[in-house]
Amino acid sequence: MAKKKTSALKSVFSFLHLWLGLIAGLIILVSMSGAAIFVWEKELTDWYYADLVFNESTTPKDRLPASILYANVSAAYPEKDFTFMQASTAPNRNAVWRTYKSAEEKGWTWPSGVEHYLMVYINPYTGQVLGHIDRRKDWITLSRFLHQTLLLEYDIGTTILGVAGLIMFFMAISGLVLWWPKNKKVLKQRLKIKFSARFKRVNWDIHSVGGFYTYLFLLFFASTGLVWSYSWWANGIYRLLGNDPEEVFVRPDPPEITAYDFSVAMDQAYTDATARQPKWHTMYFNIPRPDQEKGTISVGLYYDRSDSWWMNSDYFYYHPQSGELHRTFTHEQKLMGEKWRHSNYYMHVGSIYGWPTKIIAFICALFFATLPITGFLIWYGKQAKKRRPAKRRRYQTA
Repeated sequence: MAKKKTSALKSVFSFLHLWLGLIAGLIILVSMSGAAIFVWEKELTDWYYADLVFNESTTPKDRLPASILYANVSAAYPEKDFTFMQASTAPNRNAVWRTYKSAEEKGWTWPSGVEHYLMVYINPYTGQVLGHIDRRKDWITLSRFLHQTLLLEYDIGTTILGVAGLIMFFMAISGLVLWWPKNKKVLKQRLKIKFSARFKRVNWDIHSVGGFYTYLFLLFFASTGLVWSYSWWANGIYRLLGNDPEEVFVRPDPPEITAYDFSVAMDQAYTDATARQPKWHTMYFNIPRPDQEKGTISVGLYYDRSDSWWMNSDYFYYHPQSGELHRTFTHEQKLMGEKWRHSNYYMHVGSIYGWPTKIIAFICALFFATLPITGFLIWYGKQAKKRRPAKRRRYQTA
């Protein structure tokens, strides 16, 4: 009776694994191909845009105030509103300001939903504006949105990818059920790829054996990716980590903006935040948009800690006119769910622990992209076998 139940379960999982795989296969192939490129976003950007990213400084020295850098990029691009700056303590890295605006009328593609999206690089010592990257046309950025939206309009693409992510999560579970061996002899066969066999067997081994060894990674990357598609998924993780979703990222009401000249507050915020967290290596600096009635200047400082497995960051929020500290949100103040959410992106793209996790994410993305291909070949081979006419037996007459 137990064997019959197991056989019936495998039959159901085999049916679902096959047809869900055929439905989502092309989506997974395209998305994972983009992911394999985007894993190396920082390295590719540093190489391809080296003349913008780097300057000739070799030792730390005094940097210009944030207000001057803002004024210079605003003067160079007078019709654009800049709200975000990224800076580094590496002396040879330039600062970069971002300006982004959604399109009023969106089409079917991701670029059609964006009026402009520029990353403007500026020398932090001289204030010289060096140029920009148009992220609507940048191939590295497009690889990201190939992964996130299939280059479709954001809401459409993320909806499709959300469904595909759920399918991937289920297929990982069903795949393990189908892989599960009956005995030790079969187990040995399903732990290694027999490259000396015929193509059909090698293809099956790559799909099955490779799927087994990357099983936990597939679950991990699918679960971290689904956070952007479904709030209920993120809320479920918060609960698993022991936090009520209603108590996560609770923010006090920001102050009213009475004037849109933030220069004094910007410099005060920069000075105060870096004094509070002097070990920072990367800064995310945000100022309110021109259409905001309330808001703060926020300074996010990322730093390394030997006693923490998370991405460690302290956030400081300042009044946009006076520059007075409005509130803090340090690593020590975060709930477990907040620490995870601030680390989720870096875990998903494999950058959280540097090169080792990047390599793992890259290899996994490449392999996940092959699963629809090897799976399709397995299905196609079975269909061809069914269509092949049976050989007629010849009988000798006496």
